[in-house]
Amino acid sequence: MKTKILALNILVGFTILILIACLKIYFNGKEELIIAEEFFKNKNHAQAMTHYERAIQWHIPGSGIAEIAAEKLWKITLSYESASLTNEALKSCRLLRGAFYSTRSLWTPGKKWINLCNEKIAQLMVSQSDIIKTDHGYLEEKKKRLLEKLQADKPPSTLGSILTEVGFFGWVTCTVLFLLKAVTPSAGLNPRPAIIFSTAFLLFYGIWILGMFTV
Repeated sequence: MKTKILALNILVGFTILILIACLKIYFNGKEELIIAEEFFKNKNHAQAMTHYERAIQWHIPGSGIAEIAAEKLWKITLSYESASLTNEALKSCRLLRGAFYSTRSLWTPGKKWINLCNEKIAQLMVSQSDIIKTDHGYLEEKKKRLLEKLQADKPPSTLGSILTEVGFFGWVTCTVLFLLKAVTPSAGLNPRPAIIFSTAFLLFYGIWILGMFTV
């Protein structure tokens, strides 16, 4: 019976933890989007870009926030390009591409935007070339090489991602179990569970740190 109650407590704890994390991600992303939209409305594109990037980085599947932010960053890129501000267009496009890459784990969100950015970055970089513009063959070859480099997939370590997840949930669980099992209102610390859960905490914490370095 105690085992079932313990398992239920762990499950409830995990559910609450995940729910809190999801809510934090959503509201932080929403806040960054609101700030970005205000800057965008006032045509302060430099500040808007920063907050749109952060809105994408607070990515949670299904919220739609990252998609809205990506669309606005893409509009900023195109507006810079149409004004012949190539460096600014490149910066905006790279921010959009990098924002999605920074949220990847076992999968990569925003692949549509990443592909659009790869093409646009290659095009913009070629347009900056010192080679005579009539040399279309060279420029096309250069664009092709740039695009190949941009499209080269360099995913994070799957092992590192797994270690990070296991380590994080492991040390959080050990902390909860330590408080539930090792700390008693009357007698203070219960030695046996205190040693077990503190040792397990250090083990999982080490796995978490190792995973972050491996990713």
